[in-house]
Order: sequence, then C-alpha cells, then structure tokens
Amino acid sequence: MATYVVGDLHGQLHLLKELMERIRFDPKNDRLISVGDVIDRGADTGALLDTLFDGAESGWFSAVKGNHEELLLAYHRRPELFGNNYLDPGFGGRPTLSALERSKRGKDMLAWIETWPLFLESGDFILVHGSLPRIRGSAFGDIDLCALRRDPETGFHSCLWARPPELYPSFDQREVVSGHNIVSRPGTVRDGLIMIDTGAYRSGILTMLRLDDRSFHQVKGKPRVES
Repeated sequence: MATYVVGDLHGQLHLLKELMERIRFDPKNDRLISVGDVIDRGADTGALLDTLFDGAESGWFSAVKGNHEELLLAYHRRPELFGNNYLDPGFGGRPTLSALERSKRGKDMLAWIETWPLFLESGDFILVHGSLPRIRGSAFGDIDLCALRRDPETGFHSCLWARPPELYPSFDQREVVSGHNIVSRPGTVRDGLIMIDTGAYRSGILTMLRLDDRSFHQVKGKPRVES
C-alpha cells in the first residue's frame, strides 16, 4: 500500500489518469490525497469531479481544501459578494459552476467539497494547501492555527491563500507538503517545507509525491483549459 499526494489539478483529468497509470496506482490498496485546487480553469473539471467523487466513496481519494474550493463555497453562500472574484476569467470558476449545474450529483458534490478539511496529517507529514499559519514570535507554523487565522473582511482561511515569504514549517518538525505556489521543480524548498504544485493547468506538468519513500513522479502533457 502506497500513499501519494498530488499537486493542484485544476481540472486536468487526462494528466491525472496518465500519471496514475505510470505509477500503477492500485485503488484497492493505494491512496491518493490532493493538496487542494482540484477545481476551476480546466475544461475537464466536471469529469474530474465525477472520478474523484467516486474515488472518495470507494475509499482511495481524499483532499484538503484549496483557495479555489473556499471561494467556490463562498460564492454559493453569497454570490452577490463573491461573484466578481469567482467568475473572473483569471480565477476560472465557470467550468466548475457549469459542471455542478449539469451534474445530477452537483449538490452532493458541493456538499462533499464542503467537508474537505483545512489540513490532513499522514504519519510524519502535514498536508495543507498554502501554509501553516505562523506562531507569533517564531519562525514556525501550527496546524491548530489553521481554523483560527482568517481574513477579517472575507473570512477566508490564511492557510489556503499564503504566498511567499509567509510559508512556515511545523514547530513539531513534521514535514509540511503544500501546493498553491507554483514551482518549476518539486521538492524541499527549505527544511520542513515540500512544495509540489508544478502548475499543471499552465505547464502541463503534474506532480505526485509518494510519502512512503519521498519519491516524486511526474507526467507532462498539453493542458486542457476552458477559454
């Protein structure tokens, strides 16, 4: 049994399928965890959600929320407040909205995304989309702050939106695996911080990290985005 963590997918189902075939992913024994931003931008977002929704029901897939999932949920609660941001072409929310509206399971999928946690723990690893919030007065982060640190205006969680230099390792020396911030090469950017988002929707490069042996696995193809 192996546990894999995949970088930001943004609807790139074809890349995920190719990478799962390359690593010989076994849904009966292996597990796949997303670091968030499964949705938006990609033309195949609906088919990707279908695949992963089934995967979650079968027990081989799980995910943490990304900032794109957080804004999607905020849009559904208050479209008049968050519509301009979520529907902005640069943010790329329309493929997700169209997919959820067309799908008979759209409401169930939205409720499922709502259940995704802000972080997951797996052995010596912590998985979070952006970064653990910093413990004041230190250079380290803490998972217990993920639910507490929010933007005062939007209510968004800082752990889903963090950008450099606001990226922090965990105080307890567990390694933090994150997406959100695109890197040209996945790996340890500093002690205790592993970044795996290689910008699949833009570069066509999708990355997975196998936690069991800390090995990286990639495919490269042509991104499929909705124009």
